[in-house]
Amino acid sequence: MPSLRDIAVGLVVASLLENVAINRLAPELLLADRFSRSILRFFLINLALYLTYDIFFRPFFLSPLRYLPGPKDTSLIGETRTEGVHREPGKTFLTWVKTIPNDGVIRFRGIFNRDRLLLTSEESLRAVLGEHSYDYVKPAPIRNFLTQILGNGLILSEGDEHKFQRKHLIPAFQLKQLRNLYPVFWEKSRQLIEVLESEMKDLGPQGSIEFGVWATRVTLDIIGLAGMGRDFHSLKNTDDELVDSYNQLLHPSKEAGAFFAVNLILGSRLTKMLPWHLNEKLVRVTGVLKNYCLELVADRKNELKTSKAEDRKDIITELIRSNDFKDSELADQMLTFLAAGHETTSSAITWLCYLLAKHPSYQTSLREEIHSLLPSPSDTTNIPASTLIESLPLLNAICNETLRLYPTVPVTIREAIHPTQIPITNKSGQSHIIHVPQGTRVLISPWATNRSPLIWGANSEEFVPERWLGGEGRGQTGGQASNYSQITFLHGARSCIGQGFAKAELKCLAAAIIGRFSVSMADENWPVFPAGVVTIKPGQGMPLRFERVEGW
Repeated sequence: MPSLRDIAVGLVVASLLENVAINRLAPELLLADRFSRSILRFFLINLALYLTYDIFFRPFFLSPLRYLPGPKDTSLIGETRTEGVHREPGKTFLTWVKTIPNDGVIRFRGIFNRDRLLLTSEESLRAVLGEHSYDYVKPAPIRNFLTQILGNGLILSEGDEHKFQRKHLIPAFQLKQLRNLYPVFWEKSRQLIEVLESEMKDLGPQGSIEFGVWATRVTLDIIGLAGMGRDFHSLKNTDDELVDSYNQLLHPSKEAGAFFAVNLILGSRLTKMLPWHLNEKLVRVTGVLKNYCLELVADRKNELKTSKAEDRKDIITELIRSNDFKDSELADQMLTFLAAGHETTSSAITWLCYLLAKHPSYQTSLREEIHSLLPSPSDTTNIPASTLIESLPLLNAICNETLRLYPTVPVTIREAIHPTQIPITNKSGQSHIIHVPQGTRVLISPWATNRSPLIWGANSEEFVPERWLGGEGRGQTGGQASNYSQITFLHGARSCIGQGFAKAELKCLAAAIIGRFSVSMADENWPVFPAGVVTIKPGQGMPLRFERVEGW
C-alpha cells in the first residue's frame, strides 16, 4: 500500500502531465486560463477520483483479501470503533470470533475501508508473533503517540534497534535477578495491607476504598525500588506528583479515548495543532516524567562512582553498569519501565480482587493455602523465599486466570512492512497461505484470544482457576497444547520482557491482601466494565471493602 506522500506525489505528477497534454492537444478544453490554477483543478479532480476508487471500489472488488470471512459491515467508510478505541476494547473482536466461521483470520474494513486482519487461531498468531515477528511493526501514528508516554524504549523500538535493546536488557530480567527482588515485592505488599487496614478503620465497617488508586500507588513504589532503586513513597505521600502524572495520562475517559483515536487518524503532528487542552496536558505531564528519568539517571551514575551503589540490584543500575546505553536511552527505558512496569500489575491486582470478591469460595481456599505456607507480614524479620511463593498452586492458578480474563492490553496492532504470508489450516486439515500486502494492519486481541470458546471451551469467559491446576504442565498453559492460547504478554521476539517481574509482583500482592483481608464489593450492583485508552481498568473504578481476618 503506497504511503500518503507517494499518493500525493503521484497525483501532482498526473495533474501536471494531464495539463501539459491537454494544453498541447486540445487547449480549448483547459479548465482555467492560468497554468497553476489548471494544475490545481486537475489535482482536485484526480484526488476525488482516487478517493472514490480507493474507498468505495478497491476494498469491495479488487482487494486480494476480500475473499476472507468477515463481519457484514453496513458502513460505506468502514468501522472506526474496530480500531480498538471504544468503551470495551476487544469485545467486538470476541463477538466476531464466536460468530464468524473462520480458519484463523478474519478480514474487516477499518476506517476509510482499509483492510484489517484479526488473528483468531494459535497458528496465525504464531506466524505473526513468532515466525515473522519482524515483518510487522507498530503503525507510525500509534508509535509516535505512545513514544511521548513510554519513550523510545523496548516496547516501541523496531527492527535492529529492538534486537539490540532486547539483547542487552534480557540479563536484567533473568530469573536470578528477579528472585533478588522478591523482598522488595513482599515489603511493599506488607506496607499496602497496613495502609488498607488503617483506611478501613477510619472509614468504619460500611466504608469502602477505591482500590485502583492504591493499586497504582503500590506498583509505582515497587517499580521505583526494583527498577530504579528509589522509593517514591507513593503509599504514604497522597499528593505524589508521579502518581498524579500517570493518573492523568492513563485514567479511562471518553475524552481520552477520543484524543487517542484522533492521534491515530490524523497523526500526532496534526493533532498537536488542534486547540485541545489535552495537547497541553500531554506535553506538561510527559515533560515532568522525562525530566524525572533524566535526573535519576544522572544521580545514579554519580552514585556509582562512589561505594554507595555497590550492593544495588535494581534494573537501571544493572543497565548503567553494562555501559550499553546512552543517558537519553536509559531515560527512555526508565519511562517504559515506569509506565508498563506499574500499569500491568496495577490493573491485574485490581481485577484479581474483583474476581475473588465475586467468588468468595476461591478466596477462602486461597487464604487457607496462604496461611498454611507463608509467614505473616506482621513478622517483618521473616520474608518468604521466592521459591516458596512460586510453589503455591492455587495462588499461581488464580493469578494466571486473572491475567487470562483481563489482559492489561486488550488489543494491539501491527502493520506489514513488506508483502508477507500467514499460513492457516482449515477444518478439514488442508493448509493454505494468506498473502498479506504491504501496509496491511493486523490486529492481535489478547481479550478475544484469551476468552475464545474455540480455544478455552464453553466456559471460556468464566473464572475457573482449575484450568491451571493439575499435572501435564497445566500450571503454565492452562491445559492448552499451545502457548499462543493465552497471549496476555504476547509471545516470540516481541513478548513482554517483564512478564516474570509482573507475575512475581502480582503473586506477592495477592498473597498479602487475601491472606490479611476478606475482600468484598462495596456495592454488588456497581457497574464494572473494562475501559481505557491503552490499558484497561474498571471504567467507573473499583470500590471494595476489606475486612481483617484473624490468625495471620
